[in-house]
Amino acid sequence: MKLYFVRHGETEWNVKKKIQGKTDIPLNEKGMLQAKQLAERLQEEQKNGTLHVKRIYTSPHRRAADTAKEAANALGLSCMELEKLKEMDLGAWEGTTWDAVRENDGETYAVWNANRRYLHTPGGECYNDVLKRTLEALEQILTENTEDVLIVTHSAVLMALRCYLKQQPFDEMAVKFKTKNAEMIQIDAQEIREALKRFAAGE
Repeated sequence: MKLYFVRHGETEWNVKKKIQGKTDIPLNEKGMLQAKQLAERLQEEQKNGTLHVKRIYTSPHRRAADTAKEAANALGLSCMELEKLKEMDLGAWEGTTWDAVRENDGETYAVWNANRRYLHTPGGECYNDVLKRTLEALEQILTENTEDVLIVTHSAVLMALRCYLKQQPFDEMAVKFKTKNAEMIQIDAQEIREALKRFAAGE
């Protein structure tokens, strides 16, 4: 069983490099086009037998849900929203940029950046919170399915998950595991099962 993860299409806040987090920003025109192009590619791969997706899951944020709906319509599949796939809550930093955070809240940012797996953003989540709920969502998905699925979610979710799967330092996630808008990442279900065991063991 394979899990295909997709980051949502582009938003205006992506263009302006604003921190989105839980703020529910919709796709912009380019993002809608990216979603349609992704759907067309998935449909073509499904037709030629290189893709075998049977179900689609998505974050409830509009930017993800609208990306997922395009894929669901193209593939003729149902689409289920899972709250635990939503983007990281970045608290007081949402709506600004990372450059502005470093300039205006530099000391807090530096401490958080060095300890980002377990240290919360001001009024928000830490990456371990995101990882925990993401793995809970994936455990549900693995329980409900035996065939390939598509999962539409967000940058921080994918960075935290991929960092943990590869057992890499979380402060390197943006360099090693940054995912582009509408980019698709394939992960084997067995990797997720192994990660679930490690997380349950406190690793």
